Amino acid sequence: MEDRVRFREHIPGDATTETAKAIEEAVGRLKIELAPTLKQFARPNNQIELRNLVGSVRLGSGAVLEVEPKVGSEVNWTEAVVQLLTDSTRISVTGSQRSKLGPRRNDLSTAVAFEYARRLERAVAQEGPIQVYEHHRLTSRRLNGHLNVGKWVRSALLDPTIFPIERDDLTVANDFTRGLSIVAGNFRRTVSDASLFSRLRLLETSVIPGHPAPTYVNPAVANRNLPSQWAKYKPAWDIAAAVLKNRSIVGDPGRSIGLEVAVEPWPLLETLLGRVLSAVARTPGMQIDVGTKGKHPLLSNAGATATNVIPDGVLSQRSKIVATFEAKYTLPGETPRDKHVYQALATAAALHSPLSIIVYPGDEPIKRYEVTGFNSAPAHLVTVGLKMYSYNRGDGDEQRAAIIRQILASVPGP
Repeated sequence: MEDRVRFREHIPGDATTETAKAIEEAVGRLKIELAPTLKQFARPNNQIELRNLVGSVRLGSGAVLEVEPKVGSEVNWTEAVVQLLTDSTRISVTGSQRSKLGPRRNDLSTAVAFEYARRLERAVAQEGPIQVYEHHRLTSRRLNGHLNVGKWVRSALLDPTIFPIERDDLTVANDFTRGLSIVAGNFRRTVSDASLFSRLRLLETSVIPGHPAPTYVNPAVANRNLPSQWAKYKPAWDIAAAVLKNRSIVGDPGRSIGLEVAVEPWPLLETLLGRVLSAVARTPGMQIDVGTKGKHPLLSNAGATATNVIPDGVLSQRSKIVATFEAKYTLPGETPRDKHVYQALATAAALHSPLSIIVYPGDEPIKRYEVTGFNSAPAHLVTVGLKMYSYNRGDGDEQRAAIIRQILASVPGP
């Protein structure tokens, strides 16, 4: 089997029986970390098709599966993916034995390493190193803890001045800081960028000052929650926990010289839509508000709700809904897919919105459709691409907000 197996998302490709089996097993293992809501592996016409998955995954053979997004891969899409990660984004991290440490085009692991360094640097600068109480069992010639009387009695005949004690210490040398340091070291060993290498090397020791960089931490700490007073560390810990859950990386850091990172991309489109709508709401003079995401009744029976709809986004103006949004991680073709149209229009009707907008991850131009049969609620359906894989934090929100404002201004009311 070759060292790297490359696919493009949602595009079927050929593979040997051995490779196909290895890919299916690897994607199956991703269910633990990613918990995908959509199926990620298919075998149409005896070919391999990977869906709702971008990044790279280690195969059981040692080879690496690389999956590029179905749209936008002509740009550096990995930077866009990382900038759309949130505290709740699920990522999968596996180790691989790369034969070359040179930079790869669109290396998602390097992009995540940059993001990890950014999050951890911010947390350390704002809060200092994490300090938690840890329980210690030790022997000392000073009685500076709780004496284990039974153990002391058994050893007192040999040396009564040695005390077996237990105590709780507030320390920076705890499992959380060890984990953060080890993950910084794992990322450092995989990157080729000199500046990033230096930042990660510094972070290895700055998160656990006064102690040598650790070489091991119990990977079970990945399933523990950070103490509430250290919430500023949660964004960095979310990435660290994903790495720590791969026990082979943590338990034998010298064996794997690379990290492979994979994500489920469709939730990133919803994240992008939310940021864009927030940017629209910040427009001076528009008096636009973003609605809270939640259920809205569509069907009722005997006064009880039978069916709900949950729009991906809602905009209102002066307490009146002006647009509902549906995010669809797909390629629309010449016209939007029927099931997407039905969902978008039903949602808009449930909220009495005059305008329904479907957003895609690509760069599709604005398309307007007139709606009949809904008594002008909705009266218009618009489709548009938000260029997800060329997104940049900050100005990217405003650029896409301008597109939404253009739609709102150009589509007449009912």
